Amino acid sequence: MSPRKKRNRLIDSPPIITGFKPTGCEYRKEDSVEINFEEYEAFKLADYNRQSHLDASGKMGVSRPTFTRIYDSVRKKIAMAFVEGRPIVITGGYVDFDEEWFRCLVCNAVFPMKMKEEKKCVECGSQNLMSLNEAIKNWQFARGHRKRAMGMVEYCICPSCNTKVRHEYGKPCNTYICPNCGDKMVRE
Repeated sequence: MSPRKKRNRLIDSPPIITGFKPTGCEYRKEDSVEINFEEYEAFKLADYNRQSHLDASGKMGVSRPTFTRIYDSVRKKIAMAFVEGRPIVITGGYVDFDEEWFRCLVCNAVFPMKMKEEKKCVECGSQNLMSLNEAIKNWQFARGHRKRAMGMVEYCICPSCNTKVRHEYGKPCNTYICPNCGDKMVRE
């Protein structure tokens, strides 16, 4: 039985940085520790904003035990990077934003922008911007959630009569029963 797919977590805003690099020691880029946006948000809410796990989990739209797992994961990663002198890269994750967020590729500013506004940096005026919402979709696409990240429809199919039923995210296909012949469905 395969594990359940992760639900996207809610975060207020993406981090203003893309990572940290240690000084005083040599390191290779492939030695870096990857922290996801949801881990960054959990660390920010619990340690920087000093919120309880219950309040922070509600803000992220996850259960308290899930929040605690995310928080423990990021603390272990930060400790490993600090002790071993490894760089930290903040990227991707299973997150949803309330707004469209952009990062300026000239001055590295991070800011929200309405769809009707002219697409330019609020700090330096550059039009060389990267959509963080699209970057998250691309990250999920690369991690195997291609169809979901692209908004494509997935189907469950009956192996006996080839009837298709739209797949509901989070519900295993074998729980669907074919409306025509009564067999269990499988993923297309």
